[in-house]
Parts: sequence; C-alpha cells; structure tokens
Amino acid sequence: MLNADGCRAESITRTISTGGEVINRGCMIGKVEGVRAHLECDGLMLSNKGYILAIPELDAQTGNAEMSHEAAVGRINPEEIEYLMARGMSEDDATATIVRGFLNVNIEGLPDSLAKKIHTTLDSFKYNKGM
Repeated sequence: MLNADGCRAESITRTISTGGEVINRGCMIGKVEGVRAHLECDGLMLSNKGYILAIPELDAQTGNAEMSHEAAVGRINPEEIEYLMARGMSEDDATATIVRGFLNVNIEGLPDSLAKKIHTTLDSFKYNKGM
C-alpha cells in the first residue's frame, strides 16, 4: 500500500515450477497523489506438469498515479541450452545456469539463509524433460 505523497515502489518476483502449482499474486495500491509503482511477476516452467498463475494487480485510487505491471510465464528456450552445451556444459548444468540467471540470486538485501537455500536447490537441480 502506497500511502505517502510521491512515494515509489518496485516489486519483482520470480517463480519456478518443476511440476508443482504456483500462484504468484502481486498487488499494489496507490492511495495518494504522485505515486509511482511497477509490479513484475515472471515464472519459468521446468516441467510439462504443474502450472504457474501470475496475477499482477494495480489499484490506483487517485488520478495522479503512475503504475505499471508486467507478467510472463514460459519455458527455457532449447537454443539457450544447446548454446551452453556446445561450450562444454552438461544439459543439467546449462539448465541450472539459466535458472540461476532467471532467479538472480544475488539480490541486494536477500537474507543469507534464503540465498543459501536457493544456491543449494540449484546446485542439486536435475532437469528431467519427462517430469
């Protein structure tokens, strides 16, 4: 909720599904004049099972709010994996590299415990097309 005149906000979320169901809901409410906000909800499908539902929601309650959103859900482009494999990576390493880049785990302010969990998950990640 944006309650102060001229305040700004940016929310960037990244989700992955390896077969599970993910609902990525983001909501920003601009209640006062001069609010500027951007909401981004992106998802990466790593399996033919499961789903990702991205729901960006903006509520501008004043005529002088500048608010935007974007949402995208998709799969890794096979050409990206092939490119990295042509340079010596295994398919699993290429996929993990792309996923790591998508998640951008070097986020400023990310708690160390969460960063370690993300790194551990990615390091043990095995991409299996038949999931």
